[in-house]
Amino acid sequence: MTNFNWIISAMECLKKDGDLNDVVITIHWRYTAEKEGFNTETYGATTMPLPTGEDFTPYEDLTKDQVVGWLDSTLDVEAMQINLNKQIDLLINPINVTLLPPFEN
Repeated sequence: MTNFNWIISAMECLKKDGDLNDVVITIHWRYTAEKEGFNTETYGATTMPLPTGEDFTPYEDLTKDQVVGWLDSTLDVEAMQINLNKQIDLLINPINVTLLPPFEN
């Protein structure tokens, strides 16, 4: 079974948007996968839509679960998981190897 984890590296914010302060506009993230002791990850930056006053959470009140929820609803997480699983499968069962020349030993 593969364990997936979000890492939120940074969040770019507008200092002020009308009456709102520190409005998240871009989330910098990494999505990691671990299986059988092998690890891999993908990373990116996702632009977020500006909130309305009703759906705004002050920056200091944001939780990781809330930010991850934004990413889950914006990104194709299932496709990312498929890709990361393929990368780990290649680490576990490589189809290519790099060998030293037999005449240089």
